[in-house]
This record gives sequence, C-alpha cells and structure tokens, in this order.
Amino acid sequence: MRHLITVLLFVLALPSLAAAPPAYHLELEANPAAPFPWAGRFGTVELHVYRGGVRADALWLNGMSRNGAPSVTVANPLGRMYVDVPVRDIAGIVAKLAGSKAGVERGARPTLTSTSRGEVKGIAATRYRLSYGKNAYIDLWTTSAIPENPQLRAVAHELVRGVSPGTADVAKKIPGVPIYIELNFRRFQKLTLLKVNKLTFESEGEEDALTLGKMWIRAQALEKLWD
Repeated sequence: MRHLITVLLFVLALPSLAAAPPAYHLELEANPAAPFPWAGRFGTVELHVYRGGVRADALWLNGMSRNGAPSVTVANPLGRMYVDVPVRDIAGIVAKLAGSKAGVERGARPTLTSTSRGEVKGIAATRYRLSYGKNAYIDLWTTSAIPENPQLRAVAHELVRGVSPGTADVAKKIPGVPIYIELNFRRFQKLTLLKVNKLTFESEGEEDALTLGKMWIRAQALEKLWD
C-alpha cells in the first residue's frame, strides 16, 4: 500500500514537472543608436534573457529585472549607484530622451502584412513583417524554441511604446521571443537593430546576472545615474 501511494503521488506530480520551463540563456545584441542618434549615449546593448528574468549591459549602465517584478533595477557600475524604475514609467522616460527627434516614429502605425518560417543562426524562427508603406518595413523574427519571457516582453513593449506607440500596439500581438530585427526604410536599408549571438540551455550565471550585489548606493533620482 505504501508503494502504491508513492507511485500515485509521483503520477500526480508529473503534469507540474512536465510544465516546468527549461533553463536557458539567450544572448542578444541591440544597436538602438543606429536608427536613433539620441540613444547614442548607450552604445551597443548586450541582452541576456534567462528563465527567471532579463539583464541588459550597456556602455555605462546596466539593468536587470526578474519575471513578475514591477520595476527594473538600473545601475551605474562606475558610480556604484542604482535606482528602481517602474516598468510602467519606461515609455515616458524613453519619450523624454527622444524628444522631438522621434516625431515621425511617434505617429507611425504599421500593418502586419506577411509571415514566413525559417532559421536565424540555426534557431527555428518565424518572420513577421511590419509594413509602414511602400518599401518601408521592419522584419521581426521570433522563436518558440524557448518559452516567452514575460519580463522581456513587458520591458520591450514599454521601450517601443516610448518611441512609437503604434508599433508597440501591433508588435505586442506577435508571439515568440524576438531574436532578429531588421529595419528597411529609405534612410536605413537592411539595418540590423537586434540580433541573436547565442542560445544555450543552461542556468549558469543567472543568479548573479539578476542580482545587484552588495555595497551599492540607491540614487535619489534617475538623473543621478547620468552624472
């Protein structure tokens, strides 16, 4: 009877064990300054997406946020200062940084015109084309090789919304994890905005990447990090 109970408990636990997402580490590289000069202060941004959250390393700022957290911890490693920025405030901050230089983007609203399947750096992916008019479009490649990361999706949505609310409204309906984004406009031909560098199925380094560490000082305002 005792063995039967053990077997029954194991069988009942199978659904939850099967539902557990696999460990992974998706390494992406973003270049927001290429189309948006106002973002030049950040340089190239390295993105690290884990099962438990997401981290970004830029020229002189880092950011990290765990799944379900209401804010992103933004840190200046040189000054060893940090501030917690609510996810809901990100769009407003980006819009303020962009100022009038993003006027055209702010009024644009694309349509989803086509999809196709293929691979990006050996990773199965689907291409979604966001069309802004004749010969003006963005190709967004996403993959379902790993589960959708809720924090990456939430933060990315707010970042895009800060530049182009119309684009954010359409992009948020696209499933999968983004691994490649290419811009094709009159001024930007085949401009890579985001690309995947590596995908591994492991959790090594995840805890450190999503933890601020010791002996850091909380800044009184976000602007202090710019000093």
